[in-house]
Amino acid sequence: MSRSGGLTAYQNARLLALVSVAMADAGIAEWDVKYQTPIDLWRQVSAIRDGLGDTGWKPLSGTTLCFPAWASGHSAFAAAWAGIMRQYFRRDDVTFTASTDDPKSPVRNRTFTSFSQAAREAADSRVWPGVHYPWDADDGLTLGENIATWVFTRKMRDTKP
Repeated sequence: MSRSGGLTAYQNARLLALVSVAMADAGIAEWDVKYQTPIDLWRQVSAIRDGLGDTGWKPLSGTTLCFPAWASGHSAFAAAWAGIMRQYFRRDDVTFTASTDDPKSPVRNRTFTSFSQAAREAADSRVWPGVHYPWDADDGLTLGENIATWVFTRKMRDTKP
């Protein structure tokens, strides 16, 4: 967006700084949520194996994480990024393509029609393989969006006319 949007060096630096601060704050807030609240949900693998007795069940991701499920960090980071982008450009309906260099990914490029769509997909990408519950993703999105709004309205405000 910075190239296609014709941003100046100042505008590009401000955008990158806003995204960086929002994502750093999302990381701090996310870990506070995980460890500074009384909510400590079982991850799906524990709930299914221990609670339901299906000891052979494995998550699609093949990964079992060693920290609380609530709330989703991926969701918080994605929403913080998307919230800054949406507020900076004053629109959400921006089509862009994101790429990955993950050798295990079956899809190398993914095109989105909005920042919010990309954030939602990032959130959902943690639910389908069994890493998070849907409410973990939803609450992470809300947390990240709130952080983006706070950062955008209070930090590095544009001083140019």
